[in-house]
Amino acid sequence: MNKLTLLIIVIAAGLIAAGVLKWRLSRKAAARQALLDEAQQNSASLDAFAEKEYGSLGATTDEIFSHEDTKILGALNYRIGQKAGARITQPERRLVAVYWLWGEVHNGGFDQYFFNSSGDDSEAALAGLKEMGAAGAAALLERAMEVFPGGKPPADRQQRVAVMDKLRKQAESVWEQCDKEFYALKEDLSELMLAYAKQKRAEIVLP
Repeated sequence: MNKLTLLIIVIAAGLIAAGVLKWRLSRKAAARQALLDEAQQNSASLDAFAEKEYGSLGATTDEIFSHEDTKILGALNYRIGQKAGARITQPERRLVAVYWLWGEVHNGGFDQYFFNSSGDDSEAALAGLKEMGAAGAAALLERAMEVFPGGKPPADRQQRVAVMDKLRKQAESVWEQCDKEFYALKEDLSELMLAYAKQKRAEIVLP
């Protein structure tokens, strides 16, 4: 085999390898985008459910707090979520961030939490847990966040999902262990959130 033939074979092999890599990356990107699209559709479904479930409980702070305790958290989360971002107070942001952490982790673990838009507010969730006195849940969230560079999950969802793809093997074992410990926590986050909402009632400004 002469040098020219060998060179052609090497170049061809390189082009094939590059093509395969490009195909794999595009397939992975397409799969990730499909999951993101599905999550957006689920979000729309949740909004419709929330309107049906909590819309009749009122739109003002006083109206919502006039109902049974079991309804307050869901209604507050729904109405705060309807506010423009610039109008959301710090207690409101922390309350909603913890509410979504609680729901997402119980539904699909920390992997699901960080994958979905709820993970945008992990810093607010951590601050909220600490302020509510949920030391155990706060410690677990911190451990789950440490998987990300600098212990800070990107607030931008697309960026965070891209980082998660790169850290998948490292993250899975950490998050699975955090999930198990989270499910076994003795802290009642619903009670702590409700107590926090009542304590910060004056700073929950609705509508």
